[in-house]
Amino acid sequence: MFESGQVARPREKRATERTVLNLQLRSEFLAAQTPGTAIALRRSDGSGAIERPPQDILEITYPTADIQTALRALSTTRPAKPVVLLGDRGRGKSHILAVMHHATMSPDVVEQWARGWGVQAQSQVLQTLTLQRGFHAVSEVVLNNEYPLLWELLFDRHPRGAFFKGKFTQGGHPYPPRSLLEEMFAAQPIVLVLDEFQKWFDGLPATGPNGIPYKEVASGFVQILSELASDRPDLLTLVISVLNNNTDAFQQVHRNAPIIVNFQGPTAKHDRLLLLLHRLFANRAQISNNEVQGLVATYARERYRLRFSHLSGAEQNRILEEVAASWPFAPELIDLLEDQVLMAQAAQETRDLIRILAAAFRGRGELVPLLTPADFFVDQDTCGVQALLESIAAHGVQEELLQIAQRNLESLTAQGSTTTHSREIISALWMRSMSPGRYAGGTRADLQLDVTRDAPIDDNAFLDELLKVKDGSINIHGSDDLQGRLWFGREENAKTKVRSTARNDRLWIAGSAGSTSTSYPGKDVEHIRNTLRHILVPETRQAVSRVVVLGPDWENDPWSGLDAADQPAGWTQPVLIVIPSPIDGAPNQIDRTLGTWLVRHVPAKRNTVRFLLSTAGGRGVYADRDLLFAARCSYLTSQAWRDDPQYRGLRDEFDRPLRDELRTRFDRFAVLNTWNFRQPEQCRFDAERLDGQLVRDKGSIPLAVDEQVRRDLFDPNEFERRVIDYARNSQEVSKLIDDLKEPPPNPTNTAIPFLGETFLCEEVLKVAANGRVVLNVAGSWVARLPEHADQEEALRYIRPKAFRGTQEMRQVTLVMPAAAGSTAVSGPTIPTTPTIPGSLFPPAGTGAQTPGATTLPVQPQGTGSTAVGPTTPTTTGGTAPSVPAEVCSTPTPTSIVNLIGSFDQWGVPSDASLDSVRLEFEGMTVQQAKALIQRLPSNLRAKLEVAFRRNNPQ
Repeated sequence: MFESGQVARPREKRATERTVLNLQLRSEFLAAQTPGTAIALRRSDGSGAIERPPQDILEITYPTADIQTALRALSTTRPAKPVVLLGDRGRGKSHILAVMHHATMSPDVVEQWARGWGVQAQSQVLQTLTLQRGFHAVSEVVLNNEYPLLWELLFDRHPRGAFFKGKFTQGGHPYPPRSLLEEMFAAQPIVLVLDEFQKWFDGLPATGPNGIPYKEVASGFVQILSELASDRPDLLTLVISVLNNNTDAFQQVHRNAPIIVNFQGPTAKHDRLLLLLHRLFANRAQISNNEVQGLVATYARERYRLRFSHLSGAEQNRILEEVAASWPFAPELIDLLEDQVLMAQAAQETRDLIRILAAAFRGRGELVPLLTPADFFVDQDTCGVQALLESIAAHGVQEELLQIAQRNLESLTAQGSTTTHSREIISALWMRSMSPGRYAGGTRADLQLDVTRDAPIDDNAFLDELLKVKDGSINIHGSDDLQGRLWFGREENAKTKVRSTARNDRLWIAGSAGSTSTSYPGKDVEHIRNTLRHILVPETRQAVSRVVVLGPDWENDPWSGLDAADQPAGWTQPVLIVIPSPIDGAPNQIDRTLGTWLVRHVPAKRNTVRFLLSTAGGRGVYADRDLLFAARCSYLTSQAWRDDPQYRGLRDEFDRPLRDELRTRFDRFAVLNTWNFRQPEQCRFDAERLDGQLVRDKGSIPLAVDEQVRRDLFDPNEFERRVIDYARNSQEVSKLIDDLKEPPPNPTNTAIPFLGETFLCEEVLKVAANGRVVLNVAGSWVARLPEHADQEEALRYIRPKAFRGTQEMRQVTLVMPAAAGSTAVSGPTIPTTPTIPGSLFPPAGTGAQTPGATTLPVQPQGTGSTAVGPTTPTTTGGTAPSVPAEVCSTPTPTSIVNLIGSFDQWGVPSDASLDSVRLEFEGMTVQQAKALIQRLPSNLRAKLEVAFRRNNPQ
């Protein structure tokens, strides 16, 4: 029956209890193909129930209350009334009619059977039953339409029917008169048994082929028979079977107050169960009830706990006894088949409860303490599934539901989501889903009871199993919290389909068996990386560092799949590298791992790297199956299936768990402290725990990391010393910043955390505001002024003059204050590119004048001042110094920056008093010369000499 995808399962070990109890099916059910079990009163081939010996029928007959009522109607003490068997198909009406037929034709045999059961069942009615004698049974399934007119049946089957048929023909009546019938029945009393009477009567045409009004004639004749059975019970007993009382056929008999066997008495359900067990098993009655109770004790106790614990304790024994009474079938299975599945509108034609249970017992009866809906395995026909489907007329719908259940079970296997009871849960849920309307499906308690065998199942463990099965089966519907009913539906459950697809590894792993065009290889990992980056990158405020999320193979191939801007060659700012796996183990493991990784994978800018580390003791984000599952669900609803409204509407529901979980995965960061290229395992890192409050205040981890590095790891004093070192060599800010991107090559030196160019430029301005360095900004000196009260005031003055952007700031030169002037904060604007030859000042001591130039000596006005004038020193007191003056000069014209650095190269003390200073410029304009003079301190005295040519000489 089943095609590809059926899961092969090992043969189960047979229960030893069943061998001891030795319950045996009747021989007719042991064949490979179970014959039909419906009782046919009469068949054309002579195999009907009335053509068989009465012992054959009595052997499979249990004396239910309905049987006893029917037999009393044939007893010597019976009331003078017709008998009507009223009930739907499958209630056993034909069986009872067959017993009544044999009770008429073989009363001695039936009485003997009744007395035997009377002793066993302790029934006084059966023990004292005395059947009427002298009657002849005329039994027929009138629906076969062998006799369109009922009197033809009587004339054909009555022992003297031919004689009375001739009298009727000679009389010329449209149908036999009552007097003729009384005469015929007096000659031989009759028990007239008419099966399927309602369908025959309702199907009669209004007019027959000879113009006979069949419906009218039949109605009148049935009324005569009914009245005759009431008036002359010594001549006629009328027995009919109908489906319901909503028919004219019933009304014709009902007016004579018939005896009604309606299968609805207080013991009817229990009787049908006993009849069913007696019909199936040859020795069920011989097995001790104590043995049965011991076998089903676990199921019985769990049944009371799960389904009937709300009842009083006095009811417990009754509930427990119900299980033993229905063994080897669970009461829930009998109820499900009889009252729901087989009584559904789709099952009104060919159902056969006995054959279904026989097939189920053959397949599973010796393996389990008792059979439940969970034993009807959807992937194994030997459990009675085929018999069940064949017993439902509209089996096309049920076969589709079966195929859906099979696919869901196969999907669980493909996802690796099978559980201890997943097969049984799927099978039980399929069985219960065939029930009509609001009864479809089952509750958690129903399903847990279905899979209970010889040991109780822990409630929490089963709940976990059921959740796993539901999440992996796309056609299971019902509440997510499992508080209501669950059922299989033909339509797909959108949430469940998302979850089941996410659990199927074959759809997500590249190259795995079973991958199809609808696979998503690698998309779960990619979605985690994208989501993590989106979580970490602030939406409203830009962090200093760029977030780089590494993939699963981060230790060997970290840059695979990353944009160029995320790789070392494209870094223009600090980077926060997210390490997806926890680094745990021996002490200093973080130092060894990160140091080795930096040497192998980052060729430059190593000091710009910060590491965001996973929580210690956890699982890596790509190795955690729960996190991968959440990522897959999120990807399907937000990316792959977002064009479908029913899945797009689930996006927030599946996005939130992924984001919430990722936010908790990282609680530490690491920054390089000391660097050792030759022995990377000797590198040292500052590993700091993230400040949770700071993360909440800043709104993101990268912003919190920026703040913590500045607050806890950056040493402003160490940075100031580094800036002063660069100022002594008159180096540009760009040199300082670029050098800080690399860690100190000497392992004994501590790396200054790289905080980004903007922040470092700001820190340089603070050093200048302290008065420790002077800035040369595009040829202008910018420094703290003597009148500034504090650093803050100086910084407010310096910032707008020196910092107009990172690129401009990089070109600023750092200079020591002594190199820029004693107390001056602004120097002259000095041209950096001469345009005309000549010298503003001749070499010291020569007194010569360059053509086109003028020499202007400037006398110093006080000790410690800077003078521009002849190189021959003088003093204000006119007294020559006692120590000969040293004269130093640059050999060739050079840049202003180099001129400033010359003082340090010549070893001129920063506090030395210069006897004279001579600067020689070529190509200055008048405006430049005036600007230079205006920049000089006002307390200096100087001479001016210029050399120029007029443009238009006269």
